[in-house]
Amino acid sequence: MSIVEVMRSRLVAVAPDATGRAAVRRMAEADVGSVVVCDASRLVGIFTERDVLRLAGEGVDLDATRVADVMTRDVATVTPDTELLAAARLMGERRIRHLPVVEGENVLGVVGIRDILGALAERLWRTHDEDARETVHELLSRRS
Repeated sequence: MSIVEVMRSRLVAVAPDATGRAAVRRMAEADVGSVVVCDASRLVGIFTERDVLRLAGEGVDLDATRVADVMTRDVATVTPDTELLAAARLMGERRIRHLPVVEGENVLGVVGIRDILGALAERLWRTHDEDARETVHELLSRRS
């Protein structure tokens, strides 16, 4: 199963010059844990709930902070043909919860850890796949 079969195609994005507060507002309105940061359709970063917590802990003024200044620039991504287990392993290794799916520089969607775990659980239930079982176990045993 490729990652494109489980990704959410509804993309929640902000521009690099958006404020941290605007990005948090977008995440809350869309009920998601991250926003991709795009310059037109080109991925330039990601801003997640972990970033929000870090900034809040540092006392950063989200109204005065541009997303471009606090986003993650070295974004782990996958392509639409990436296999589910490979994407899951990447998320586990990098300790990330949101993985943009890109084609070239264009973002097609985002796959979240819940999407991955749900697909792996379904695969495990249907096929008793030992690789899926091990990957689910590894993802669930990691501390955030």
